Amino acid sequence: MCGWVCDAPCEEACTRGEIDRPIAIRRIKRFLAQNVPADGALTPAPPTGKRVAIVGGGPAGLAAAFELALLGHLVVIYEAAPAPGGMVFLGIPHFRLSSQVLEKDVTLLRSLGVVFRTGVKVGHDIPLRELREKYDAVIIAAGCLSPVTLDIPGADLEGIYYPLPWLEEANMGRRPPCGERVVVIGGGFTAMDVSRTAVRLGAHWVGIFYRRTRREMEVDEEELKEAQEEGVELHFLASPVRFLGQGNRVRQVEFVRNRLGEPDASGRPRPVPIRGSEFRVEADTVILAIGQRPDFSWLDPDVAAKVEGGSLQVDPITLMVEGEKGLFACGDYVIGSSTIVEAMAQGRRAAASVHRYFGLPPKPLSPTTFPLAGFFYPRLYEGPTFSRPQPSAPKAPVDVRLQRLDLEVELGYSEEEVRLEASRCLYCGLPLQIRPEDCVLCDACVAVCPVECIRLATVEEGTIRWASSPAEASTYRIDQEACIRCGRCLKVCPTRAIVVAS
Repeated sequence: MCGWVCDAPCEEACTRGEIDRPIAIRRIKRFLAQNVPADGALTPAPPTGKRVAIVGGGPAGLAAAFELALLGHLVVIYEAAPAPGGMVFLGIPHFRLSSQVLEKDVTLLRSLGVVFRTGVKVGHDIPLRELREKYDAVIIAAGCLSPVTLDIPGADLEGIYYPLPWLEEANMGRRPPCGERVVVIGGGFTAMDVSRTAVRLGAHWVGIFYRRTRREMEVDEEELKEAQEEGVELHFLASPVRFLGQGNRVRQVEFVRNRLGEPDASGRPRPVPIRGSEFRVEADTVILAIGQRPDFSWLDPDVAAKVEGGSLQVDPITLMVEGEKGLFACGDYVIGSSTIVEAMAQGRRAAASVHRYFGLPPKPLSPTTFPLAGFFYPRLYEGPTFSRPQPSAPKAPVDVRLQRLDLEVELGYSEEEVRLEASRCLYCGLPLQIRPEDCVLCDACVAVCPVECIRLATVEEGTIRWASSPAEASTYRIDQEACIRCGRCLKVCPTRAIVVAS
């Protein structure tokens, strides 16, 4: 699923982005997931005899199950929804992530021995304490599925909906209520998803209203562009103050315009209402995509007592619930509403902690990378490979994509495009080294280094060590701990003494 819907923080850190555009890492992974068979590629460790229950089959729970199964533990996932996936299944439209992609991940987990108990609501159908008695460890990965409510006049009118049940109806092949004019309140990924779904359901006008500016929205530029291409209007610096209806049904939303003030607890500027700036917008349907929070109501009383300030208290390192041996919690249930990849990272951490809790020796969770060496200056920073731009992702035409809810917008790279895009990589994960025999101490590398990691060195009996004074220096050496692999020194070296090597 990460090849389709990850927000790709790795691309934000990609060194290639300092030159033009980052490597399209997510799209390359999508191609590999689609085209490279995974059969036989993963071999679980021998069975340990340990049993782990996971409450919640969303990204965090699936990631934890994957790692634990590879480590040889028996894993059973309890999921309240009729199918695994959590927020991915309930809240991401099929035009962004098809059900076949999620099913492929679930099939992989089943092949590793993971058991799914869907339609089982822990805390109602089965008490949490029963799971703790039955299993050697329990991980709570129940996500943030309870909507944040809006306490303003008229909020109880008909025609006002919360996003997850509304999106679930669409994802299950049913038709959620959608009038001709749809107002979406919020500025995150969910607001984008419901607005684009409303367009596909036939709404004549869809508008997103967000209380801050574009800069504070937690959505990527590409998805924002796709929403605008499909006819969604964006309105910034506007907060709802009341809903007005005709009879029991909503007909208008009254907003007030904002200006940005000092940062609030989130670190973003606080929206400050401008007196006298109220305006009204006609609406048949309103969707409140203003956030989700964890549901603690189903927890056993002793565990619920560990909830403080709206958060379940866990050890920040092990993710074990404070004072509750063998009970762990992770993902959005702990950190609040986040991205899919952040939740999955928490799931991996929880899995590693459970494994350590069992007193078993750690095992590597990722395969060893293949060593690459000998990529010299001309190969990386000159010629057509270096100047090649990132190819744009092929997408379905707007008039075609709006005809069906399950028609994927992004079509993915071809094999040729993947190979060309991968060739733009600067191999910045490999260390840069300076060959003493070619270094002329010209200082060009020192002048461009942004972190001052290149220092004078000397060669004694074939060993390079730091020079104690300029007088004894015969070359430069790169401090590998401080180097950020930006490649600037490699680019400017006139003698090609700087090489990329494993």
